[in-house]
Amino acid sequence: MPIRKQTIGIKESFNIVGKSSNPMAPLSEAVMNSLDSIEKRKTEGDSFIPEIGISLFFQVSKDLLGNTSINIASCEIEDNGKGFTKENYERFLRLGDKSKNLNNRGTGKIQIFHRFESMEISSIFQENGKKWHREASYSINDNEENKVVETNKDTEQKTTVKLSRFYGNEEEKQYLNSFSSNCINLKREFIRLLLLRLYSEKNSGLSIKLKVYINDELKAQDEICSSDIPEPDKEEKVKINTVKLADIKNNSDANSCIEWEIVNSDNELYVRRFKLSVDDIDENGVFLCSKNVQVKKFPFSILRKNTNFDGYRYITSVSGSILDDERNVNQSIDGFTFPLKKDVENNIKQGDLFTRGNEYIFFDEIKEKVGNQLENMYSDVKSLKEEKNKSVQEIAAKYGISEDVISKTKIGLNDSDEDITKKLFEVQAKQLAEQSITIQNTYEELVELETKEFDPSDEEYETKFRETSRKLLELIPQQNKDELARYVIRRDMVVRLLKLALKNELAKQLDWKKKKAAGETVREDQEGLIHDIIFKRKSINGPNDLWILNEEFVHFNGCSDLPLNEIECGGEKLIKDGIDIEEALTSVGLDIGHRLEKRPDIFLFPEEGKCILIEFKAPGVDVSLHLDQLPKYAKLIANYSKKKITQFYGYLIGENINRLDIPDRYNRAVYSNYWFNPSETIKDLNTDFPIADLYQEIIPFSTIGTRAEMRNRSFAEKLGIEVNELNSDSKIKNLEI
Repeated sequence: MPIRKQTIGIKESFNIVGKSSNPMAPLSEAVMNSLDSIEKRKTEGDSFIPEIGISLFFQVSKDLLGNTSINIASCEIEDNGKGFTKENYERFLRLGDKSKNLNNRGTGKIQIFHRFESMEISSIFQENGKKWHREASYSINDNEENKVVETNKDTEQKTTVKLSRFYGNEEEKQYLNSFSSNCINLKREFIRLLLLRLYSEKNSGLSIKLKVYINDELKAQDEICSSDIPEPDKEEKVKINTVKLADIKNNSDANSCIEWEIVNSDNELYVRRFKLSVDDIDENGVFLCSKNVQVKKFPFSILRKNTNFDGYRYITSVSGSILDDERNVNQSIDGFTFPLKKDVENNIKQGDLFTRGNEYIFFDEIKEKVGNQLENMYSDVKSLKEEKNKSVQEIAAKYGISEDVISKTKIGLNDSDEDITKKLFEVQAKQLAEQSITIQNTYEELVELETKEFDPSDEEYETKFRETSRKLLELIPQQNKDELARYVIRRDMVVRLLKLALKNELAKQLDWKKKKAAGETVREDQEGLIHDIIFKRKSINGPNDLWILNEEFVHFNGCSDLPLNEIECGGEKLIKDGIDIEEALTSVGLDIGHRLEKRPDIFLFPEEGKCILIEFKAPGVDVSLHLDQLPKYAKLIANYSKKKITQFYGYLIGENINRLDIPDRYNRAVYSNYWFNPSETIKDLNTDFPIADLYQEIIPFSTIGTRAEMRNRSFAEKLGIEVNELNSDSKIKNLEI
């Protein structure tokens, strides 16, 4: 009996079976066919080790300008399943055939031709006690060749499907081309797409071999085996109702009450959660699956796609017979056809007679019941999120950051407190900047309009001035005013902390005194205590109170108390690669035996070619003994930095400063108690030529505190804030630094 050819052309079938949104659809469909073929052979009692091979072939080419490009050339899927027997081949030719009885829809071939122009089949199979070899080829233009010849009975049973001449769009092409470098991402993708089906084959001994070829040479290979397929760490089931219209009670034409009758309450959906390493999966997700293949992502807000949970991510599959039913899956196999209850009821109210007699499974119920089950299944994740939200709230409260800023900040479960703080400040800064632009534009318009009429000689000038100021103040949101008030209060607290630290009156310092009096050995870290007040040690580009030294410093990138070889500028290491930091320190005369000499207290990188160095000395330390430390740091960085730095600004800060010990090259400031050296030449270690310049200041902590207090007090007074009343010394003393 001759084989019946398909009665509808491939291109014509595109109107019936739309293109799947998944660019992997041709490959996943081919692999699923291989799995079905292996299953068919097993059910007939054959004893064999199931194997599938997936090979991707890429071609590297050069254009006329010599630019190299790589493109997918073909894909081959090989298996040792039942093969293309006469029965299987006839079914393959018929669009929409479902006789395989393996939840097939008969549309997989069409998905292949949506992206590949040709397909070649080579199948060795057993039928009627003989071995046969079928060779067939098809193209998008309906060109077809097919021949079957008897072959040696000892020939290995296998089928190879080759897909060639990819013609998908550029984005899809780049997606496939991304698999050309290795098999890692290809393996991840197949595990993600076919997880549920592979899980069902976990104990069957199945192996899937992956190979990548470049210009026909083997580039990479890998294997998906049983150990790569995880067991679900949680598994639950929900029951979904099938309903039909029971009755309609008409209260009025506009208010019809529709009642539904349950005809089947045993439609089971299985919800399985799989836990995979972040190395094996790029994102989390919940998927509705059909015939054990992911079809549609299920919305679940608790599970953010990029979050990792202590090195793991989760894929959750939802499967069941109602999802496998071809009537409930769209022809493109990338969505489901379950209606919404409100849409069906609207149709009924509008007199749709055909709607009345049908049975329905509503997507509303699937969404609700699966969603509730997911809430229970991910209660551990929910608890983690709640704990993280608590941390965010505490950090925000600490720095006076508003709820509005919190709501706009994307916080990950693995974010540290430092990460959270940085993100909150970044969002806050962006928000304030956007508000400021709007305010400024309105401000400029109003100022221009109002001040044109001002006459400074007019007796009413001051009154008009105040009135205009009041109008302008109304433009500024209350949030901004509150933010400024909180910032001013924080600054006052910082000044007070510094003053108390200098007087040894912080709770920490009083505890040291108490322990020493009791005869205990105590390591007093006075310098570290003050350091943490101004810029927390070991932090990078984080919040700080460097404004106490200079208002501009808070805007610069930098770090606190990091080793020289770990400091970064502009995204790369400060010190050149291959430099022995111990030798470098020795070359400029820094004491390598002193741990602190290997790391500047604060390093700031304000702009290209410039850096700021800040060194703290404990109140009891003689600053004059350390006058050469900043020049030595500057010399080291100027000679060994990857970036060319030609201007250094150095600040040596302590309290024990004897003016008689200050060298003559330093000048005393006229209006303040500090000393400065406007210029010190930094030389090349090899040539002795000048390569940089260093500006230095020697400043007492008390001077810094006094200047900062005066600057801040003017802000506080304008805001009407009595900072002395708000922040008593008794409360400040006990703050954790």
